[in-house]
Amino acid sequence: MTLNVHTTTDPRAALASLAAIFFGPGISEEPDLLSEKELPEPYKTLLAHDRHMTTALENYHGYPVQLEVLETREDGDQYRRKILLTSGPGRHVVEVGVVRINLAYTSDEVRNEIVNKKAPLGDILIRHNVLREIEPKWYFRFKGPPALKGAFDRALPEPVFGRVGVIHCDGEPAIELLEVVASDKAVETSF
Repeated sequence: MTLNVHTTTDPRAALASLAAIFFGPGISEEPDLLSEKELPEPYKTLLAHDRHMTTALENYHGYPVQLEVLETREDGDQYRRKILLTSGPGRHVVEVGVVRINLAYTSDEVRNEIVNKKAPLGDILIRHNVLREIEPKWYFRFKGPPALKGAFDRALPEPVFGRVGVIHCDGEPAIELLEVVASDKAVETSF
C-alpha cells in the first residue's frame, strides 16, 4: 500500500514511499530533515516557495527548463516518473525529481499531455489553467545516495537540497513530488 504524502506526518516515510521505487530504500535513511529557516541560500530561494519549480528554476538560471523523463511506472490512475529538468545552452541538469500523480484528478487533456512526456508538469498545469495550490511539506539535505547525486550531469558540491510536497489541483491532492536542485550556475556557460 502506498503511503500518501498529503496525509502522513512522517517525512522519512513520505520520502521513502515516493522515491524508493526509483532510488532504492536508502533514500530516506541518509538525508537530514531541515526547517525552511535552516535552508542555506540559494537553496532557500530555490525551494522555500509555493510556486512551480519550473518557474523558480527559470528565474534563477535565466533559461527555459526542459523535461527529460528517465523512467515511468503506471498502475491504473497512479502514474509515477523519475525526471530531470535541464536548462541553458548545455542543457545542464538543474533538478532531479520524482513525481507521483493521481491521474483521476486530471482532465483527459491534461492526462494525455502528462503521459506524453513532452513538457514539465508545471507548464502543463499553468497552460490548462488548472487551479493549483503548491504545498511544500519537508526539506532535506542529501549527501547521497549515489543514484540521486549521479543523476546530475556534473560533480556537485556536497550536499544538495530538496523538498517533498504536494500539488493540489482543483482542490484535490493530485500530485506528490520530490524535487532536488542544483545550486550552481553551470547553465550560464556552454561547453
